[in-house]
Amino acid sequence: MNIGIVIDGVITNLEQFQFNYGSKFYFEQEMELKNPRGCSVNEIFHKHGNYRGKQSIKPSFWDRYFEFYILKEVPRPFASEIIKNLHEQGYFIYLFCSRTYLSDYLTKEKIMKETKLWLIEHHIYFDFLIFSDMISYELIKKYEINLFLDHNPDSMSKISFHIPVVCFHAKYNELCRRANIYRVFSWYDFYEKLDTIQKLELTI
Repeated sequence: MNIGIVIDGVITNLEQFQFNYGSKFYFEQEMELKNPRGCSVNEIFHKHGNYRGKQSIKPSFWDRYFEFYILKEVPRPFASEIIKNLHEQGYFIYLFCSRTYLSDYLTKEKIMKETKLWLIEHHIYFDFLIFSDMISYELIKKYEINLFLDHNPDSMSKISFHIPVVCFHAKYNELCRRANIYRVFSWYDFYEKLDTIQKLELTI
């Protein structure tokens, strides 16, 4: 069985990173957290009532924090342990990464290199690592993925028409609910529910 896993938002807690570091960054820009159900920092943070009309924020949040996030953000608890267990049980692990943020000093090649080093540092096992600007069903089909672990409402909704999707809970995906989407709240929660998900899929 091939299991596809999104790195950002599933192996890491992208939502909490944006809350933690975005709160500081946008506070300094006279903005505040207004929409905790936003998926990106641009959706989460808005102007204060006393906002003085800055036309733009330079550098942007990800200008300042993207490489820091790649290098320093830690995996969710037990991600490495559960993925290792899946590998030892015979599952093939496909990691998907859509890190496309580029700058003068942060090239695609550098992002790929730093991502691979981060996975090694944190003992995240994988059989294949796929970098793509967009995660779509066509991409999932290409690698014959049988079960997909995701967090993004858009991709989950589309992929779940074809294969079962495990949704790692976040405020921004609370309303993403379909018969083929299974919501989990931690890596051990997923591990506990895996047999049930597989049995349910076999009966559909």
